[in-house]
Amino acid sequence: MNRTASRPSPTPPAPVLAAQLRTALEDNAVPGRAEGEKAYLKSPLEHIGVPLPAMRTVVRNFLHRHPGLDRDTLLELSQKLWTPPVHESRSCAALLLQSSTDLLEPQDTAYLEQLLRESQTWAHVDLIAPKVAGTLLLRLPQTADDYLRWSRDEHQWVRRGGILSYLPALRDPGEFPHYFPGFSELAAPLLTDSRFFVRKALGWTLREGAKHHPQQITDWLLQRLPKVSGLTLREATRSIDDHTRRNLLHTHAELNPRRRS
Repeated sequence: MNRTASRPSPTPPAPVLAAQLRTALEDNAVPGRAEGEKAYLKSPLEHIGVPLPAMRTVVRNFLHRHPGLDRDTLLELSQKLWTPPVHESRSCAALLLQSSTDLLEPQDTAYLEQLLRESQTWAHVDLIAPKVAGTLLLRLPQTADDYLRWSRDEHQWVRRGGILSYLPALRDPGEFPHYFPGFSELAAPLLTDSRFFVRKALGWTLREGAKHHPQQITDWLLQRLPKVSGLTLREATRSIDDHTRRNLLHTHAELNPRRRS
């Protein structure tokens, strides 16, 4: 008896896939959550009230059902999800990109920059920059030129994205020596930026490096104490030993008696 080999079902077009994901999001909405989250994030977007862990599960289940996404479909689908001004839909676009960074190419940093520029909350920047752009940096080091350019952009979320794109590299003890010089070049001119989310990003990224290279981070900060904000310094030194941290903070206070973080 002749048997015809079964063929995998073709992947539906991106608009159909986007509709599936939106339905799954609505099915996971928690009553009463949307209003509180919208207020916490000071978000201008529509919220439907889906927690981030549930969104991760929605995306994971979706990719299990559709394991053969190619780059073109991924980019189109993420754009379909990003376009509506709905917080959870945009979050799922970022999570999809996170789950498929191996499909991205160097030129896709232009698309990531577009998403950062259109972000209206740190919550989306912090999904896109470390886990998408940052993962891409480790695989394609030439993208560092794009992230340096992002850091020089006056747009707050693009600049924050440039900083946080180095987070995975500085978090990794083995990669730190290769990428810290590039981060130093990127970060040093930003120390005088007065915006909270820029200062916080600088401190966060430095803190990750200080977990395994505390002396190098300490020396870097010491050389720049007159310019470092109190917020950046406090964040950067959270994982440094208490004695060194106190000395840094004390010296900073003496150098900047009237300065506020």
